[in-house]
Amino acid sequence: MTASDPGDRGRQWLTRLFAGDAIPAIAPIALPPADRTAVEHAAVARAAGCCDLFVIHADPAAGERVIADIARAAPDRVLVLSPNPGAADRVTERLLKCGVPVLRALADDENPTRPSPAVSKVTSVALGSARAEQARREAAAEVTAAESRIAAFASVSKALARLAEVNESLARLGADLVERTAARDRIESDLRAETDTPFALALAKLQADHDEATTKLAAELQAATAAHTEKEAALTQARHILAEAVRKPGFLSRLFSGKTKPGTVDLADLEKQVHAHETEVAALADQVRDLQAKSDASRATTATECAALVASELSSRRTASDAAITTTEDERARAQAEATALNKVITAAVPGEDCATAEQKLTAAREKAAEIARSAPQIGARAIVGTPGSLSADPVFSAFADKPPFGVLVLDRAEELPEAEFPRLARLAERWVLVGHALPPDDPRPQFNNARSRGPRSGRAEVPFAARLAKALDRETWTVEGERLVCRLTHLTPDQRRSMTREPLADRPEIELRFTATGADPLLAEIAFPGHTAVPVAKSFLFHELGEVLLRPCGELCWTHGADAITAGWSAADVGPDAAWVDLEAGVREKVTGAGPFTFTAAVSFDPTAGWDADRAAAWLATHLPPPSPSRFAALPRTPGARPGA
Repeated sequence: MTASDPGDRGRQWLTRLFAGDAIPAIAPIALPPADRTAVEHAAVARAAGCCDLFVIHADPAAGERVIADIARAAPDRVLVLSPNPGAADRVTERLLKCGVPVLRALADDENPTRPSPAVSKVTSVALGSARAEQARREAAAEVTAAESRIAAFASVSKALARLAEVNESLARLGADLVERTAARDRIESDLRAETDTPFALALAKLQADHDEATTKLAAELQAATAAHTEKEAALTQARHILAEAVRKPGFLSRLFSGKTKPGTVDLADLEKQVHAHETEVAALADQVRDLQAKSDASRATTATECAALVASELSSRRTASDAAITTTEDERARAQAEATALNKVITAAVPGEDCATAEQKLTAAREKAAEIARSAPQIGARAIVGTPGSLSADPVFSAFADKPPFGVLVLDRAEELPEAEFPRLARLAERWVLVGHALPPDDPRPQFNNARSRGPRSGRAEVPFAARLAKALDRETWTVEGERLVCRLTHLTPDQRRSMTREPLADRPEIELRFTATGADPLLAEIAFPGHTAVPVAKSFLFHELGEVLLRPCGELCWTHGADAITAGWSAADVGPDAAWVDLEAGVREKVTGAGPFTFTAAVSFDPTAGWDADRAAAWLATHLPPPSPSRFAALPRTPGARPGA
C-alpha cells in the first residue's frame, strides 16, 4: 500500500488491517550478537525487518531492552517516544553503551541537567547540533530566496515586455482619442465643405430642384410684373385722357381722331376704358403678389429641407464619432488598468532591486551556506529519543526537513496510545513499532499493568487500541488459551473462528482438534493440548500423528559436521536446563528450548549412521524450515523482578 501522506498511509493501513485484508510476510533481519533472550531476539529481528506496523507485548523493563535493540538494529534514522521521561533516559543510556549515535530530545517541562550525566551530554542543548542545523536551514533558505528573486526577474522580464506593448498601445490610443475628438469638433465644417460625397450630392440635388422651380416662378413673376407695369401705364394714360376730356371737351376728339370738332368723343367710353384698365391692373397686381408668395414659400421650404438634411447628417456623424471615442476611451482604460497591474507585479517581485544586485546576493548566500556546511557540526544522531512533548519543544525536530524524517517510529507504553493519535504520529516515519501492554484483559498470556485496560468507572474491561492491533496482527503458531497450549496450523478469520468445530481426539480426549469448513472437507486448523503439556511433547505428537514439523529457529544458522552428528544450530536460541530433544523421522532430532509460546528450535541433528550426509541434511532442512510469517506481534515473558506499571 502506498500513500502520498504518511499520516494517511497510517490511517489507510489501519483501515485495511481491521477490515481483514491479507498482510505480507516479514523477513527478519540478521542481528549482531547481544545480551538478549531468544524471545527478545526474535521480536527485535522481526520488528526491525517489518515494513509497516509491529506490536510487541512487554513489561516496561523488557520493553526498554527491545526498544534499544530495535533502534540499534534499524538501518535508518529512528525516533523513540516514551511518555515516561525516565524510560527515555534509560533507552538513551542503553544506546550510548552500544555505541549508537543518539540525541535525547527534551520537552519544555524537562530540565536539561536532570538526566544522568551521560544523557545530559547528548541533549540538543549540550550538543548545539540543532542550532547548527538551524543555521544550515536558514542559510539554505537564503539561497532559495535569492534564487527565487533571480527567477522572479525571468517572470518580470515577461511583464516588462508586456508593459512595453501596453504602453505603446496607450500612446496610440491617446493619439487616436485626440484625433477623434478633433474630428468630432470639425464635423459641421467638414460636412458643409464636402462636394463629392453622397450627402453633398443629395444636398446639391435638393438645391438644384429648388433652383429649377424658382427660375420658373421668377420668369412668371417677371412677365406678370411687366404686364402689370404696362397696364399701370395704360391706366395712367387713360386717366389723363379722361381728365383732359372733362376739362377740355375737344381734347379727346383731337387726340384720338385728329378731328377738331368738339363733342365727337363719349366720356362714358373713356370711363369704361379706365375702369377696364383698373380691373386688369388689379388682377395683374394679385398675380404678381401670388407669384411672389410662391417664390418666397419655395425658398423657405428649400431652406428648411436643406437644414433638416444637414442636421440629420450631423446627428448621424456625431453619434458615430461619439461611439468611436467611447470605444477608444474604454480600450485606453483597459490598457491603463493592465499597465497598473503589471507595474505592481514588477514592483512586488523585485522591489528596489535590479538583476545584477539579485545575482550578487545569490552568490553571497551560496558562499555563506558553503561556509556553514564546512564549519558547523553535523547532526550525527541516528536515533532520537524523547517524550511526545519534545516534538513541539526540542529544536532538533525543526532541523529535519524531509518528510517523513524518520525511517522507524518506536512508541513506548503503547497501551496509553489513543487510536486517534496514531495517524498524526505516523507522519513522522515510514514504519512503526508499538511496545507495551498489548494484550486484551482476558488474554491468559502474561499481563502487565492490567489497571490501564479498565474503564475509570465500570468494571468491564475495555480493549485498548494497542490490544486491538495485537489481536489483528497475531499470527503466532503457539499460544495459550485459558488452561490450554494451542498450536495454530492456520490463521482463522473471526467468522471462521466462530464457526469452528471442536472434537476431542478419540484415544486421547485431553487433546482437542479444531476444524474449520473449507469446501467439502473440514480443515484441521488448531490443536489444543492440556496446559501442562510441554512443547517437546506436543511437537512429537504433531510429527508422529500428523506429520507436521514445526521448526522455530532463532538467529543465524550454523552447521557443524562431526563424526557422530551433522547439526544445524541457531545460537540465538537459549539453551537452558529445560532444553529437550524431539525425535522426528529416523536419524533426525529437534532440540527444543523454552516453554509454552516462548519455545524455539535450538538445533536439528542428523545421524550419519542413519544415512544422513551434509547434502541430504541441508535438503531436509530447506524443505522443513518455516516460510516467513506474516505475524506482526510478539509477546515477551515478564522480566523477573519487574514491577507492574514501572
